[in-house]
Amino acid sequence: MDNFQIYEFTPLWLAIDRIGPFQTEPEEVSFTDNNGESCNFFMLHAKNGRGKTTILELFSALAGMIGFTKPQDLAAARNRPFDAPFNLENLDRGPGRAQLDFRIHYNEDGHDRVAVLSLFAGQLEGENSLRQWDEEALKKVGAQQWHRFGFCRNEAEAWSTIGLDDKWITNFISGIDEATGEKIGGFEESMLDWPTVIYFSAYRNIVPVNPNQHRAIVPPVDWNYAPSYSFGTESGDWRDSLDNLLVWLKWLDDGRFDRALKLVNERVFADTVTAIKGVRKDPHEVEVERNGNVHRLDSLNNGEKSLVQMFVRLGAYMTRNTILLIDEPEAHLHEDRQHRLLIQLKKMAQEQFPGLTIILATHSSKMMAAFALEREEDNLRKGCNLFDTVDVKANFPRPKERVFSRPEER
Repeated sequence: MDNFQIYEFTPLWLAIDRIGPFQTEPEEVSFTDNNGESCNFFMLHAKNGRGKTTILELFSALAGMIGFTKPQDLAAARNRPFDAPFNLENLDRGPGRAQLDFRIHYNEDGHDRVAVLSLFAGQLEGENSLRQWDEEALKKVGAQQWHRFGFCRNEAEAWSTIGLDDKWITNFISGIDEATGEKIGGFEESMLDWPTVIYFSAYRNIVPVNPNQHRAIVPPVDWNYAPSYSFGTESGDWRDSLDNLLVWLKWLDDGRFDRALKLVNERVFADTVTAIKGVRKDPHEVEVERNGNVHRLDSLNNGEKSLVQMFVRLGAYMTRNTILLIDEPEAHLHEDRQHRLLIQLKKMAQEQFPGLTIILATHSSKMMAAFALEREEDNLRKGCNLFDTVDVKANFPRPKERVFSRPEER
């Protein structure tokens, strides 16, 4: 797809049926505002056990299908059993099913178009959908086309692929497949416009690297472009470590390492006695300076480790169309630091508009207050889904309807 350029790749809806806590009736999560525009800053707010993590895991799993034409190929690429390509029990077996809808503004062969792409997974027969996109529904989001793709099971648990009879789908999947492994380039400055979803679980610890491993200068696991990434606690393997990623950026010597250190030190360690100073050669690892003493990355406190993980990996892997998912961003952070993180994420979404969508799952009232749903802010389309009581919803009214202009190009 040499003549295919994506201007905007943003989420619209997620429909969930019989997965996790959503067993009694289907649940729909709208990622749009009152004008039908995709939000670029979205909050899922609820107590534990209400389904916030399930929503993020489903979002990441469904986006991970892109680039594969068979569920068996997805399973092989992720080192999973062929009958469990998603590694989510209710999606891999039983009656569970889900549908994730995206709005894609693109240019093909010199013509601007807008399409809705629906991704399906789970027990679903060929022509069925959890959410239908007729002409009127498409018009509300400014789209002219509806395309469907997914890996579905029948009642006999046999997998099949939906959508390969659609030429647009085969071209799109082929384009993603061909782009996978391409150089992303830049740190938060990629020129690649293929979409990617980056998911951070609530567990973002940095652990010591296995001392028995040789620390060669090698690319990190899943280096370069992929349609989805999932990050959690490190395994202790060298190629999986944040040390390896930063050593690799330093070795590339193209400016990304210096920019990464500048941004991370500003966002994480401003007004403190701590800073990332560089990398040492023997052994290969990152040097953190605190009060004049040099330490390893894994010596940082839990809140600092969580933030460094997020900002470094996001900057290294994001493209011009990125969806960032963070589960419990407030983990291990004091309330004032939670507020500062929320403001920093807002700023990133504004600066990258409309190319960065941020979706947070939290039970922090401090972060919800800083989110300020009712306040209009430049280059922010804000939205939220509140799984708690009516009283909580009344405290965070939706903003007045307003019109956002779409850039013709970026």
